[in-house]
Formats: sequence, structure tokens, C-alpha cells
Amino acid sequence: MLRFITRQGRWPPLTQTERFLENTCRGHQWYRLSSQQSPPPPDVPTQADVVIIGGGSAGCNTLYQLARQGVKAVLLERAKLTAGATWHNTGIIWSVMPRDIETQLLNSSRDLVLRIQQETGIDPLWNNNGGIYVARTKERLEELKRLATIAKSFGIPASLLSPGETKQVFPLINEDVILGSLHSPNDGTADPSALCQGLTTGAIAAGAQVMENCPVSKILTGPSRVGGHPQVQGVVTPHGTIRTNCLVNCSGAWAAETAKLAGLSLPLCALKHSYVVSESIPSAQGLPNIRDGDSSIYIRIYKDNMFVGGFENNPVILEEMPKDFAFDLFELDWDMFQSHQKKASELVPVFETSGIKTSVCGPHCFTPDLMPIVGEDPR
Repeated sequence: MLRFITRQGRWPPLTQTERFLENTCRGHQWYRLSSQQSPPPPDVPTQADVVIIGGGSAGCNTLYQLARQGVKAVLLERAKLTAGATWHNTGIIWSVMPRDIETQLLNSSRDLVLRIQQETGIDPLWNNNGGIYVARTKERLEELKRLATIAKSFGIPASLLSPGETKQVFPLINEDVILGSLHSPNDGTADPSALCQGLTTGAIAAGAQVMENCPVSKILTGPSRVGGHPQVQGVVTPHGTIRTNCLVNCSGAWAAETAKLAGLSLPLCALKHSYVVSESIPSAQGLPNIRDGDSSIYIRIYKDNMFVGGFENNPVILEEMPKDFAFDLFELDWDMFQSHQKKASELVPVFETSGIKTSVCGPHCFTPDLMPIVGEDPR
């Protein structure tokens, strides 16, 4: 059987990247990581129990978990760790979602963030500022009531709030446009690249290996010992071949292309996802993040800035991701983003007059039902 598990660089133009790095996230761990010079060609092993393709958050987390179980695992990243989508991810960790398994995974992730510094000495820059899930419609309010029940069943603190109570927790909110909210004090944010550094540091200490600048050019397959399905036998890189019978596809926006190397197709594609960063809003400092499902927007609070992002009904699909795309960004389509900006301004009026410091538009990987593809490929 083919053991193929799916999850989810040219350098960017200096003007766009410097503006984002210097003005928005100066001192962030990912800025220091991505600014380092490329290491010498990796000395790849000849064999591994598991090979992971992709050095984003999914790949680094998979490596960490396998290494802790004593598995001889190797992570291969074609550019540098966090390249692609992870480096510009907002890093919000919600505590409650409509599906039980999502809620459990999110809280396991939160627990990992809370302990990774003690294990590795790497600070993931966790900010436990909480979260507000707002309802503009009766249907959404009913969903929030169900979420409160889910939270209670898992022992997660969460409270249903009236519009007036919501304003007490988030004074900048326009209480006239909401019917209520769910307050989740355990929510927060972590720096994705700092977290990846902590995960790989822990994995390497447990015996795992990380190979940067090591793209996979071919996936070797052969007949299975049981049944007629093909089975992974190894991967070919410019620096050597690694023999393995288990391959984990964590290449995100490139996951479909990676699957093609094994003769498989996957129901997922890369889309452009955007968010903007406001100018300084001193009164926003310390406030919780916001999830507005009715408007398909979110607001992350970072110091005195608001990161406002959203998901379009007609997103721009990236038919093919450039192979040298690593820490690049796309230009933001302001006409398309205008609806998000309008909804965010309705919800938090101060955002409308705050000014925009910078914008971020990068690739994100989605499936038709927005759920991850996890598990052994039966093909």
C-alpha cells in the first residue's frame, strides 16, 4: 500500500518585504530566521523511517511528534523553514470550533505552545489575549450557543455575552451591529516561525534531522508486499536518495504537485489570502482577537495594531505555484479586499480612520470542505 499522508524560493522584493518586516514585525523570530544566509548543501541520510516534505508549521509539528515517539524522521524543505505560507501567518489559535476534533486539536496545539519554551528554550511569543466570536445574525447566535456547550464539555472556559457585555470586553466594538458573542479567554496568538524553530529544536534533540535547501525531485514507488497497491520506497533529492516506506506530504500550497510525483491527485488548491495591518491604535492594545463568521473576517490584535483579514466568496485560485516562491508576497487586490474592510469598519469603527500600515497577500492551501486531508492514502 502506498503510504502517503497529506497535510498541509526566490526572495521577495525588498521594498515590499522590508516595509512589512521593518514596520510591522521588527524583532519577530521569523524575521531573524529568514534573514540568515543559506547553509551549505545538506548531507542527507540514506534511510529514514519517515520522510516529511515541507518545513512549514504542519511539517515541523509532524517532525516533532514523530521524534518524540522515537521514530527516525527526516524533514526536507526545498527553501528554508517557514517558507511559503507559515512565515506570514497571523498565528491565531482559537479554542472552540464547531467540530469536536477541531476543538481537541486546537487545544492540543495550545498546550504544545505553552510547554515548548520549557522543553527547548525557544520562546514562541505566546500572547494569551483571548478571543471574541461575534454574531450578527440569529443563526450565528445559535451556533455560538452550541459552541458554548462544546466548550463546557471539554472544560474550556467560554461565556456567552450580550452586545453590552461584549463592549465591556472589547470597548472599541460597535454593539449595534451584533446580537451577542462568545468570549473565549484561552485564545491567543503565537509567532508561527518562532514556534517552528522550537519544534525543530525539540525534534533534533530527539534524533530527527532537518534538511533545508533540499527539494524532492522524484518519489520512488514499487509494488507492495501485500496487495497490488504501489508503495513508497524512497525520495530523490539533488543531494542524494533517501530510502523510506513512509512519506508525509506537508508541502501546503505545493501539496498537489508533490502528490503528482507519486502519480496521485489531491482535491486541494492554493488560493490568495490577504490581510492588512493598521497604523497604531493605542486603545486596541491588550484587547482580544475577533472572529466574525457572518462577515468571514477576523481581527488579530498585535500590540497597538490590528491585523484584519478575510475570506472571499470568489477567491483568486492559483492554478500553479511558482517553484521558486518562498518568502514572496502577491500584490493585494484592494477592490476585492474592500468588502472585508467595510465589514471590519462596521464592527470596529476606529479601524476605518486608523490608516493602513501595510498589506500581506500570500498563498494558502484549501480543500473543498475546508478540512485537512489526513491519513494514509488508500491508493
